[in-house]
Amino acid sequence: MTLNKYKIVLFFLISFAFIQINAQEELVVDSRKSEADIKIEDRFLSAKLLITSGKKDEAIKLLDSIRRESGQVAAVYFELAKLYNERKEINLTESNLSAAVKIEPNNKWIRLFEVNFFKELGRYDDAIKTLKHLSSLDPGAPELYDHIVNLYIKKQDLPSALATLDAKETNFGFSINTILKRAEIYDNSGDITKAVSELEKLTIKFPTDKNYLRLIANMLHSNDKIKEAEPYLQRILDVDPNDIDAKLGLVLLSNKSVSKEDYLLTLTPLVSNPDAPIDLKIKELIPYVQRHADTRDTILGRQLIELCDKLVIAHPNDPKSHAIYGDVLMNNDDVTAAIRQYEKTLSINDRNFMVWEQLMYGLEMVENNDELAKVSMQAIDLFPNQAISYYFNGKALAAKNEFKKSLSSLDEAILISAGNVSIESRVLTVKGDILLKQKKLEKAMESADQAIAISNQKNSVAYELKGDIYKEQNELKKAIVAWKQSKDLGNNTVRLGEKLKLSIGN
Repeated sequence: MTLNKYKIVLFFLISFAFIQINAQEELVVDSRKSEADIKIEDRFLSAKLLITSGKKDEAIKLLDSIRRESGQVAAVYFELAKLYNERKEINLTESNLSAAVKIEPNNKWIRLFEVNFFKELGRYDDAIKTLKHLSSLDPGAPELYDHIVNLYIKKQDLPSALATLDAKETNFGFSINTILKRAEIYDNSGDITKAVSELEKLTIKFPTDKNYLRLIANMLHSNDKIKEAEPYLQRILDVDPNDIDAKLGLVLLSNKSVSKEDYLLTLTPLVSNPDAPIDLKIKELIPYVQRHADTRDTILGRQLIELCDKLVIAHPNDPKSHAIYGDVLMNNDDVTAAIRQYEKTLSINDRNFMVWEQLMYGLEMVENNDELAKVSMQAIDLFPNQAISYYFNGKALAAKNEFKKSLSSLDEAILISAGNVSIESRVLTVKGDILLKQKKLEKAMESADQAIAISNQKNSVAYELKGDIYKEQNELKKAIVAWKQSKDLGNNTVRLGEKLKLSIGN
């Protein structure tokens, strides 16, 4: 398609959107546009073309001039709000968004953007208020109730969440998702009796469906009511006498003590069921993930990987499934695969800093410094008050020999950390590495010694640096001692292993 044709198509699409977003202007009897209106639309088209071509600063200037001249055009304010939101300029985003809402309070697309904007800021009451307005405009949209429920849960206002579910049920009738969400809320609030009671409604309505019986059994297990799961396992066998998982569960329950490790084998049906709440699945898996992190049990690791693989298949668009899978893979020393899961998590929702941090640790471990420099800057843009991001950025830049930029980030990390010993020790180690590369060996050793001292002799990377400095000073025996100390403290990088192998071989 030629550029001219592209421009014509885009003109019609934008003109249609422009007309739609101003559809309230129906009182004008003469449908013919004035020359001023045509000029505004033409300039609005030009601004959209600038946005499409990536010239967003120029688009903002043009839209702002249109705003000053045209006044009451919601589309112009809306576009400005979206552009400022991309730039994380919160005040300008909100002022333009408020103007667009004032002009067209019933415009669905503007108000949905407003909901997401408020959610990002944690202003859940404002988001709920907007959703309720949208619901009043579109009474036949049950998904709006679901959004309101999720926001009440984020606020920890469980009574309001339950009341909203009741209203949804009154307006739309029976819904499996409504009952499952209600059971999930009761479960998370510790009222397991009411949670089971809700799920029992599904077993009555669908008596031959094993999934809901299994869901109850697993919910009881996750709340340490393991023996109470027995009748539900038996009811599964009444429906399907050949159900292997239910048989295994009953065998385990017949023992005087039930092994939680053995019970992990029975979680496959729950984890694989896309209709079961993911929070219940996470609650079941977390104890095993923590145990695996502590013990590095390879058999447990393989079981968790199989379960998490099923979890992401059942919930491919939920960031929680990919995040926990990433943790399991990281604890299983499959760092590259863990990085992919963390990246997938952030592609769905980038507002959880712990995932950013795990991703940066992973990139540090595989020494992908180009990507670490890029990701750490993205994390800084989203979470400017997290000192660890500046450290990772400084370390990546130091590895790329961009020392001036590195030191700037490292100094920022110290400033923000406000006395955090772990951050200070890490920063001193990177600064020592920079000094080593600059052949300033005495200062490099001072930095390494400081890093070790303030870490209470636990900074393994600083010991590796100390060995590198000794090697540069031709004191190989001292270097080997320092490298061994680094390894004893848990530094198992390939690079350190090669240093020890080569030095001992010599």
